[in-house]
Amino acid sequence: MNEADRRYLAAATQQIEALLAARAAKPLQPTGLSEGLQPFAERLDALLESLAALRRLSIALANGDLAHETPSGSHLLGPLKQLQSSLRHLTWQTQQVAQGDLEQHVDFLGDFSDAFNQMIQALREKRLAEEKIRYLSEHDSLTGLHNRAFFDTELARLRAKGTYPVSLIIADLDGLKRVNDELGHHVGDLLIQKAAQVLQTSLGPDDVLARLGGDEFAIILPGAGASQADTVLARLRTAEANANRKEAVFPIHISLGAGVASDPTDLREALRRADEAMYADKAERKAASGDRSQRR
Repeated sequence: MNEADRRYLAAATQQIEALLAARAAKPLQPTGLSEGLQPFAERLDALLESLAALRRLSIALANGDLAHETPSGSHLLGPLKQLQSSLRHLTWQTQQVAQGDLEQHVDFLGDFSDAFNQMIQALREKRLAEEKIRYLSEHDSLTGLHNRAFFDTELARLRAKGTYPVSLIIADLDGLKRVNDELGHHVGDLLIQKAAQVLQTSLGPDDVLARLGGDEFAIILPGAGASQADTVLARLRTAEANANRKEAVFPIHISLGAGVASDPTDLREALRRADEAMYADKAERKAASGDRSQRR
């Protein structure tokens, strides 16, 4: 062993001790070594280079730097590079979750995958619960129609930003109290549901139908003037007659009235006019029914 060999081995020992102490170790790039030691020195330098790259990548990952570039060709870096790739993909998935995509699933990070997937499931359940609460807050439990709260909110939205004219229709199910008193509330509920179906099938996709409570319903026809409102009223009458022909045992009778708002300030007045027209229709239908009874 010559002097160069002894100096190299001493330096190599220091580098190995540095590695064991978690400090950086640089390749030695020795020259003048004996023929038997030179190949070992070259391979040790290659190992030190790989370990240095491994240390840099480990520090980068520990600091959250997923964009750290690593040299190719080192098998020692393989597991950490795979982890880096997995974390990059997980970061993308997390961004998707933040944007509302709860269909993400992780199956490549062991226990962390289980925790991530449990979090996604909890978020799904939370979203479903919130959607259910929102639905119940805006819908009538008996008919599935929108409720008064939603109707009032929609009127407020139309006042703030709406397309005019807007037509409002008030519908009232006649004789519900008598049915409830004589046949029971379960029959009255069936008539309410039947009336809701008749009203719903006569409307377009942009029209809003709400049950205000009891036997009263309201319809919003965005962008509809008097002629369009009359057309809808005629469809409602036809649907009512068709429903009663199919089911004559418990017929429904609906009083209707419409009002037209030309601008946001006219909405409440249009609702009042629709209500008055509905009561006028109810009185007229009641009088006509009495005349028919007397003629019989």
